[in-house]
Amino acid sequence: MSLGFESLVSLVSASWKNLTVRVQEYTKETVEHLIVAVSVYIIVCVFLYLSISRWKIIHFKKDVKNPHRVLLVIAHPDDECMFFGPTVLNFTKQNQCKVFLMCLSTGQNYGLGKTRKQELYKSCRMLGIDDSCITVCNHTNLPDQMGAKWPIELVAKLILNHVETYSIDTLVTFDKHGVSYHLNHCSIYYAIAHLSIEKKLPKECSVYVLETVNLLRKYWLLLDIPVSFLLSRIRYLVTSADRAIIHKAMKQHQSQLVWFRRLYMLFSRYMLINSLQLMELSDIELDLEIDD
Repeated sequence: MSLGFESLVSLVSASWKNLTVRVQEYTKETVEHLIVAVSVYIIVCVFLYLSISRWKIIHFKKDVKNPHRVLLVIAHPDDECMFFGPTVLNFTKQNQCKVFLMCLSTGQNYGLGKTRKQELYKSCRMLGIDDSCITVCNHTNLPDQMGAKWPIELVAKLILNHVETYSIDTLVTFDKHGVSYHLNHCSIYYAIAHLSIEKKLPKECSVYVLETVNLLRKYWLLLDIPVSFLLSRIRYLVTSADRAIIHKAMKQHQSQLVWFRRLYMLFSRYMLINSLQLMELSDIELDLEIDD
């Protein structure tokens, strides 16, 4: 009886040892394949970036239709370079294009409103936006707060007034997720959606929203190039020189340059790639149905 039990234990032990060895071999093999795959993907992305930005043998850019008078609507000072840098530089480099910027708050959180307004002007100069084309709102009902939903009708009224005053034909802002899910950002989308549904925007004014991507893609930097190339209809990719300009613009926001924003500058795809979507009425209605 004792001998049979010992044989069973020995058999189980040998089987377990054999299984452990197989698992280790499989894991090692899988890791090796994964390392090779990741290495190849990185090489492909670097090659694509050089082919697009330096050698000009691949055409990545797909532009909006006939932009002449562009209005970028943002929530806070620094949004223009943290999120929209590639888009802004694309427009400001076009001779026929005049870019206006509307910032719906001074970023007055922590009492830095005056400082952040000055920083916004400095940043916009780096990006090629004239001081005379910048409007900064300072409304008590539009606080710079993560959890604050701005009044849709108020935001819509301010934006519509700007569109009509400056004869805007291209309107650019956040999508419904606001890149970072900041409610101030999202409020701008819903305000413009309201204007579109009510048919208050001029017929010649097209609206484009900046695509929010998942967390992995957000910090992939140039590793997101193939994905954006395949999935995005309207896209901009900056050269290393233009990326340096966006970094200089961001550095004008000295009051905001805490450690995690410096990391953001290094790794965020929004400092290198922008992908936009045309806002269409059918998409808006679907978004509103889902949110309800």
